[in-house]
Formats: sequence, C-alpha cells, structure tokens
Amino acid sequence: MRVVNTFLMPIKPKFAYRIFTGAKKYDLRKTFEKKPVVKRGDRVILYVSGRVKAFMGEYTVGEVITGTSEYVIKVLSKNTTSGLSKEDFEYIKGSPLALAMEIVNPKLYRKPVELKCILKVLPDFKPPRGLQKLDNYEPLLVMILNKALISLNAN
Repeated sequence: MRVVNTFLMPIKPKFAYRIFTGAKKYDLRKTFEKKPVVKRGDRVILYVSGRVKAFMGEYTVGEVITGTSEYVIKVLSKNTTSGLSKEDFEYIKGSPLALAMEIVNPKLYRKPVELKCILKVLPDFKPPRGLQKLDNYEPLLVMILNKALISLNAN
C-alpha cells in the first residue's frame, strides 16, 4: 500500500475560490521535476496568499499530467470540463516542464488556519513558495489538520 503524502501549496485567492466552488477541476504548476513528486491520492493543503494569508482547505490529487507546457496545454485544452481558463494556461506557457493535478474532493475548512496563528507557535515558519512536501508528523501539519478536523467535524 502506497503512503499518502501531504503537500503545502500557495495559491492566489481567485484561484482558490474557483477550486472550492468546484469550477476549477485541475491545478497547473510550473515544475522542475521530470518525474512528478505528487501522485494520485496525495493531499494538497492550500495556503491562500494575498490579503488572506491562511490555510483555507485541501484537496486530493486525482490524475497527474506532466510534460512540456505545450503538451499539458494541448491535453487539457481538449478537456471541456477542466474548468481552466486562458489565464491558467498563460501561467505555465513557455515553462520547460509543467504539472497538472486533477482536483478531487476539495474541502474548504470552516475556520481557516491563519498565518499569524502559525507564527505564534512556529515563529520561523515561511509560507510555501511552491509545492512543499511535509512529513506526516511535522508540527505544522499536525496543527493545521487538528484545527481543520475540529472545524470540519463541528456542524
């Protein structure tokens, strides 16, 4: 049985909104890895940048597509249900390698985990600048998930 990995990933508020409303079905990233570090079934926790500055939710990775940006754009531009816009494709255009992750089961945390709360406990924490893999028992992951589970289970 494969171990599920957890990643932190920064995202702009407008793209996070499209993920959590179900409009965006794939997330596109520039990458330097020929072999993707993210695999089907992995968890991606979204750090919403800009004025939000909080971990807002997560999704499970479905299909993973990698290759040149031209290849990824070609494959996904044929998919009429991808939820991707010209702006999404422009982000990866010209990148030697690109990564597309299918967004499965997006979950919006009822109570976001704000950066200022994390900094009180982990003062040296820096928000992710790209995909950042976390160890399963890393204090940051435990803190985010404990807070998220409380807010997801509180009804």
